[in-house]
Amino acid sequence: MKLKVALVAGGMYDHLYGCIPEFERATGTKVEVLFRGNHPELNAHLAGLDEVPYDLVSTHTKYAPSQLRFLAPVEDVDTSDFFPSLLGMATIDGALYGVPRNIDLRLLHYRTDLIDKPPTTWNELVEDARRLTCGERSGFVMPGMDSGLFGTFYELAEAGGAHVFPPSLVPEVNNEGGRWALRVLSELYTSGSVPMAITEWHFDEVHSYFRNGHAAMVFDWPGYYGSYCEATSAVKDHFKVARMPAGPTGKIRCYAGSHTFALTKTGVNKTAARELLRFLTAAEQQKIEARDGSVPARRSIMREEQESARGERKRRLALLSGSIETDLIIPPKLACYPRIEHVLWRTVRSAMVGEMPIELALVELERKIGEIVKDAA
Repeated sequence: MKLKVALVAGGMYDHLYGCIPEFERATGTKVEVLFRGNHPELNAHLAGLDEVPYDLVSTHTKYAPSQLRFLAPVEDVDTSDFFPSLLGMATIDGALYGVPRNIDLRLLHYRTDLIDKPPTTWNELVEDARRLTCGERSGFVMPGMDSGLFGTFYELAEAGGAHVFPPSLVPEVNNEGGRWALRVLSELYTSGSVPMAITEWHFDEVHSYFRNGHAAMVFDWPGYYGSYCEATSAVKDHFKVARMPAGPTGKIRCYAGSHTFALTKTGVNKTAARELLRFLTAAEQQKIEARDGSVPARRSIMREEQESARGERKRRLALLSGSIETDLIIPPKLACYPRIEHVLWRTVRSAMVGEMPIELALVELERKIGEIVKDAA
């Protein structure tokens, strides 16, 4: 028996796939990984296929609604151990489309050899980033394209009092909150507080930049934490994590979602594909990713992690748990979401680098996304 799969790749994800040979030996099933790419590459690959040849794919709760033409509901997997909120994220029109792999939300990572007290507001972060930029070291680093930039703007706008996804689904960002959000991004970029190259950087490049000691601060995902703690990391013994900064409203907003493994309409009819789905999301595999820093999707593994953690790792889990309770913002389940994200990040980047005036960018965001929502309806 052979299974064809497409997997998300990168520093946060690859360690888990080392267990696939164990599955092959135990079941006699050959798993052919026909595509591996970073998150934007995987999404573009799947969206560009007329027919999806895979039995199982990596996906994400924000993109699954746009992939229903080839995804199948999950019906015979025991999900009782998973956090109900994550199952809710992966549920579309009452059916579960994928089993959660983690919950993803960012924390501020900062260099303790450069910063005594981490910034608690975005305005403080901008000031600290300018002050700490020196020579080849940047005060801050972030993705400047695709979903990474979209997510940062989403967090900023909502923390500033704007609304990216109000009930109308047309952004309400042409206001003071939206202007403040774009001014923050523009200030970070035009002041040189972030590397000019971020306009072509995804998450892996940003992670490596901080890990190699080239930045004082970064917002990063849980799955990268283990890499920062490795012996080869330049920041191994002098970094800590803190909550995301607050906006002028006093609110902290963290763009979040859940990576999942999902069956296709072909794979759902194969016993081996259903077994692989259960294997990849089993407790033992959740432990592998939890050791790397990911936030487990299973309640039992989260309890184990909290009970065994000590020192800085225990404090980090408490920060993550607190943010999950109070700070999360999650995009609505829209089939047109990828189109909205594509328009939004490109317009935001144009304003950030000075190619488009901020006022015009806000008008264009509302106009273009209004057209997409109207067309989708």
